[in-house]
Amino acid sequence: MRIITIPELCARAHGADCQRCRIACPADAIAFNESNEPVIDASACTKCAVCMGVCDAFSTSSVTVQRLYEHLRKVAMRGEIVYLTCEENIFPGFSPAKNVTVLPCLAAMPAELWTLLLAQNVPVCVACDLKYCEDCRRASKRGELLFTRAIEVAEAQTGGEVHFDREIPELVDAVQAVTDEEFDRRAAFDSVKDDAVDIISGKRRLKQSDTLKEAYRKKERARMRDALNLTDGEYLSDALEKGRSSRVMPPRRRMLLEAYAALPNMAENVDIDVSATDRSSCVECLDCVGACVSGARIATKEGHLEYDARYCIGCGACEAACPRNAIELVEASFADLMPDGPGKSAIEPDLADYE
Repeated sequence: MRIITIPELCARAHGADCQRCRIACPADAIAFNESNEPVIDASACTKCAVCMGVCDAFSTSSVTVQRLYEHLRKVAMRGEIVYLTCEENIFPGFSPAKNVTVLPCLAAMPAELWTLLLAQNVPVCVACDLKYCEDCRRASKRGELLFTRAIEVAEAQTGGEVHFDREIPELVDAVQAVTDEEFDRRAAFDSVKDDAVDIISGKRRLKQSDTLKEAYRKKERARMRDALNLTDGEYLSDALEKGRSSRVMPPRRRMLLEAYAALPNMAENVDIDVSATDRSSCVECLDCVGACVSGARIATKEGHLEYDARYCIGCGACEAACPRNAIELVEASFADLMPDGPGKSAIEPDLADYE
């Protein structure tokens, strides 16, 4: 496994004054090249993946944040508790149970993913001994600080709770698992009989079908996407030099929107930064469109500025690009991004909406 960068999702590469990844890196392994794109010093990198937890522009070569969520979701759909731990807590000879996900560092999980799991009532438990964070070879004390803060944020936003346990469930073989069950011979016979009925009727095959579960999951996600109108837009525009404008929903923002779909009441508890424009100063030069990393600002076919605050990550690249200083970052609640909020107006919201 190695850490990889996704420059097209880097706000700094688009002109923002952001260095969150460099500050968070416990090994000081991240720098920026002449194009302001993040560069990883492979010799210094400990592969803790903390950068993946704080920025969409980082991933591992083996798993993305989205695939991590899909894996955790599958564990929950099996009716099991989702256990999370880190490699520092796994010792030679110990095999964790199948519902235990081992991360390089727990700080590799962004706050938005914790929020999404809690909003969907997924039973989450962190199984680790925090004393190992003191001299962790990957993330030292930085990892504990970041992942505990991410959990605090998620709990405050959703009202849910992440549980903690110092013991990690261990993998046991099937025979031992049956032996450990406390039921008498009659209960055991009934269990076998029920299984036989299920097999004959085909119910058992349906129960254990990962394909069916995956289909249900995709259907559920499609329903949430349709409800929020999150389809990535792309169309030809005569207003842009290359004639193309597109929107790309940042992974962490997508998770926050999906959390809102599952728990709408959380919107008032989520504070975010979004951009707002002084309409009296804006001349629609569209410089901000070229700087926007997510496509929150795009140009219509007629050459007008169109804005969707749901895509805005508050990076400030548009503010830096505006030649008339007409853009400013403002703090708003997540409710402002919804259809009735000031951030969801068809054209860029006026600063007056937030005053």
